[in-house]
Amino acid sequence: MEKKSSRRWIAFLSLALLTCIVCIFFISGNFAERSAHIPPDYSMSDLTGILSGSALTEADYRTLYNQAGLGKPAVDALLAKGAAGRQEILEIQQAFFASVPYECTWNSPISKEEHSIGPDGYWQPDTQLAPLEDGDILITKNSHIGGWRNGHAALVIDAESETTLESVVIGRNSKTQDYDKWRTFPSFLVLRLKDTPKEERAAIARSAMDNLNDIPYYFPAGVLSPKYQPPGSVTGTHCSHLVWLAYAHFGYDLDSDSGMIVTPKDIANSPLLEIVQIYGADPDSPWP
Repeated sequence: MEKKSSRRWIAFLSLALLTCIVCIFFISGNFAERSAHIPPDYSMSDLTGILSGSALTEADYRTLYNQAGLGKPAVDALLAKGAAGRQEILEIQQAFFASVPYECTWNSPISKEEHSIGPDGYWQPDTQLAPLEDGDILITKNSHIGGWRNGHAALVIDAESETTLESVVIGRNSKTQDYDKWRTFPSFLVLRLKDTPKEERAAIARSAMDNLNDIPYYFPAGVLSPKYQPPGSVTGTHCSHLVWLAYAHFGYDLDSDSGMIVTPKDIANSPLLEIVQIYGADPDSPWP
């Protein structure tokens, strides 16, 4: 009788514990969803005076970064397009300050992601991407497991055709995708390797396509398998590991905390990278 009562008590405690874990998972996830898009907490300024000048100062670049989320590489690329580029900067500024309706949906059995939606309820872009180059890195916080924002990362392998290489989800091999979904994330970062020739960054992108395409998704990469795997011998990867490995093959360690597992947040905070564009996040603290 005592054994039966003990088993019932253990079963009750186990069920109660499981219920608490599930509740914490969903409650923390609901809190996480509130930070999917963080608009500026300051006023929008008139940029026409800066954009009509003949040369920009460092203060001008800082203003454009805070007002439109555009880093120096993006500003220079857009201004090189003349009047059309200046108009694009103003449009990106408008989107930078606008409120963003979004929805959160399951993208795997354990994770969810947010996307901006239009009046019809379908995903729609709320801003535009700055001019990208081969080897650029796309990072978003808009994926979370419960209250933990694991995020997502991608590598631009062909900017002209708007093609990325991504390890997307458990059960699927890495593959090429286009920019479309990135335009619908309520927040994202575009990052570029600092002080590196365009040709070298393009070579990194080509190498990634040769060595990291069609690789099985493997979240424990770095724990249950070596973090660094030489070209031609990669057995498993995940989104941020793919980006990290593409650069590690050329001697660049983008993991800001040098841990066993590299996350999108680790790459976002790498001192080797500069911000090309930021959207839906604090310009002074993109991913604290």
